[in-house]
Amino acid sequence: MFKKTLLATSLAVVISGCSVTPSSISPDQLAATAQTDIELLSQDQAVDGAITLDEAIARAVLNNRDKKLKALEAALAQGQIELVQHEMLPSLTASAGYSKRSEYAASASVNFTDGEPDALSPNPSYSVSQDKERDTQDVAFAWNVLDFGLSYVRAKQHADRYLISKERERKVVHNITQDVRAAYWRAVSAERLLTKINPLIEQASDALKDSRQVETQRLRSPLEALYYQRELLDILRSLQSLRQDLMGAKTELASLMGLKPGSQFVLSDVDNPSFIVPQLAVELEHMEELALAQRPELVETHYQKRISAAETRAAMLSFLPSFNLTAGIYQDSNEYLLNQDWTSMGAQISWNLFDVFKVGAERRMAKTREALVEEQRLAASMAVLTQVHLSRIRYEQARKTFDLAGEYLGVAERIGEQTLNAAQAKRASKLDLIRESLNTVLAELRRDVAYADLQNSYGRVYVTMGMDLLPEDYSEVALDDLSKQIGQRFNQWQSGQMEQVTQEQSAAEAADESKAG
Repeated sequence: MFKKTLLATSLAVVISGCSVTPSSISPDQLAATAQTDIELLSQDQAVDGAITLDEAIARAVLNNRDKKLKALEAALAQGQIELVQHEMLPSLTASAGYSKRSEYAASASVNFTDGEPDALSPNPSYSVSQDKERDTQDVAFAWNVLDFGLSYVRAKQHADRYLISKERERKVVHNITQDVRAAYWRAVSAERLLTKINPLIEQASDALKDSRQVETQRLRSPLEALYYQRELLDILRSLQSLRQDLMGAKTELASLMGLKPGSQFVLSDVDNPSFIVPQLAVELEHMEELALAQRPELVETHYQKRISAAETRAAMLSFLPSFNLTAGIYQDSNEYLLNQDWTSMGAQISWNLFDVFKVGAERRMAKTREALVEEQRLAASMAVLTQVHLSRIRYEQARKTFDLAGEYLGVAERIGEQTLNAAQAKRASKLDLIRESLNTVLAELRRDVAYADLQNSYGRVYVTMGMDLLPEDYSEVALDDLSKQIGQRFNQWQSGQMEQVTQEQSAAEAADESKAG
């Protein structure tokens, strides 16, 4: 009875110790994590001097969190390859054991006659073949030849998946460079125009205040004063909306560069905008060839095709007989054994005969799978070629739009000058002057937006061709050196040099430029 009570008590203690209760994260832990995150996100935030487009792209690819995430995914895929390679090795298992029982495992035996055991005698003779207390040790080797073949095929598949993850990382870098290019020119436009919008808002607000005083003192007819105020309010509403659209441009660029929102930095093209029209020095046929050979999405389809073919080989291998090899060294402390240590080896073959009926179905599935992958590759190729043509069309249209916006701005500036002269000669009202000032700012905004769209469409052309702006080891290059290499790559593309430049060639060109300087 005591033993049963003790057993029940022990069992209850074990069960209660294994119970799990929900445990929420305390506010202090959340606050500490938030503080740590702020410190981590604030690292490497130093910005010296004005940031150029080249440096903005370099900062983005080195510090952007989305890019780091893809890099970690590629590292994880690389780790999967190493794990699968270990699965190809045979198993070598070392084990040891200890057992103890309260009584000997004594047993008696009787004769077996006519299919039935004889009755046990009143005084049987018992025998013992095992100690009450014993320990065992062994080292066993086992290798399944079929598993080795399957593991090899799986390792090749994981190697291709790793290469796919690297192509996806390339795609992320392409998208980041394109997003930075667009955000940079939007931020430049915002910085330039905000310095003109704020004084104009103050000027319109003062004019509105004066008009209300005129209305109150009845120096002009009430309806005329209200019309005047309505036009001023429309102007103020347009200016406020414009400022709201421009305020977030610099924050967006800071986020892409990996800078904490609110970080202070200066853009080099704000004070001295050049508005140089980038030239596209590559033929459309060459663009198509480069895109089909270099786009990350298409390279990925080639790896997917290899993975699909390997999946077929793995399925066919699984239908083969399984062949196992075993060997081991064993030791047992049982003193009743004649040999307390020994070795053994063996081989075993097994085969599921019904797998024969699956071969035909698997072959048909393999053909369907390969046809699907091929069709996906062709569909992706068609989509890429379409993107190449559209990017070229958009670039040409963006050039025309920018030229037209520049002409429009020139006319708006001349009208503004004439209105200012008329206002100084008392031939134009303050409202006319404010209205034309707003039109000039809007025209300048359209010109800046058109230039940003031109730069964006120009960069999109090279993204659709799968051109790599960065060297292969860009993550190990210092920020200043990477910015210079990006500038050199831009110049090469401008001159029509589409071939990827090696690190040695890039270093040689940099040395030549320094000597020329």
